[in-house]
Amino acid sequence: MKCLIVDDELLAQEVIESYIEKVDSLQLAGKCNNALQAFAALNREPIDLMFLDIKMPEMTGLELLRTLKNPPKVIITTAFHEYALDGFELDVVDYLLKPVSFNRFLKAIHKVKVNKEPVAEIKEEHNIPEAFYVRSDRKLIKINPMEIIYIEALKNYLCIYTLSQKVIIHSTMVYLEEQLKSHAFIHRVHKSFLVNRHFIKEIDNGILKMNNGSEIPLGGLYRDAFLEEMRIL
Repeated sequence: MKCLIVDDELLAQEVIESYIEKVDSLQLAGKCNNALQAFAALNREPIDLMFLDIKMPEMTGLELLRTLKNPPKVIITTAFHEYALDGFELDVVDYLLKPVSFNRFLKAIHKVKVNKEPVAEIKEEHNIPEAFYVRSDRKLIKINPMEIIYIEALKNYLCIYTLSQKVIIHSTMVYLEEQLKSHAFIHRVHKSFLVNRHFIKEIDNGILKMNNGSEIPLGGLYRDAFLEEMRIL
């Protein structure tokens, strides 16, 4: 199968490219930094399978899909879970959350080959958790665990940073960590911080650089356990 990688992050391109090279039945036809380049590439030659990021400048991956009359088979690769249903409405084969492991990549390729219906499987696999409520400023505020970017401890208070809001609650880190322990994507990385690994852009010299621009220190007591949980090639 001829494959096209569409992603504005060079590192993400390199990861998928390295995986493609390991599978004999796959051949890399090209790499694109944005949806407009992908549109041109798809018109130049037949593509069997496209690895498509969602959030890109100028045009999103989903917007690109909606413009294609006869799209190739598509595997979404993204750091954001909330577009899964949108993707499957456009008949994508699978939806991979970054960082993508090689085993998860192979499972997606198997779905392409056998043309399985992925919707039920992806819901079960990701087991997307239900939202919960916290009390803040005399109000009950809904929090979706998958949208938490990080949580910071401030003495007897916690500040919860999500994709859409910043919520301050009267609680302790120990208590909230216990409540969130069933969500394997949320990690304790410092005595004052819990982070959602899906929103880590890079790790540089003991600093976690998040997708929203925040920088979180990686504490020595938590470093080994945290790195063991991460998918590091």
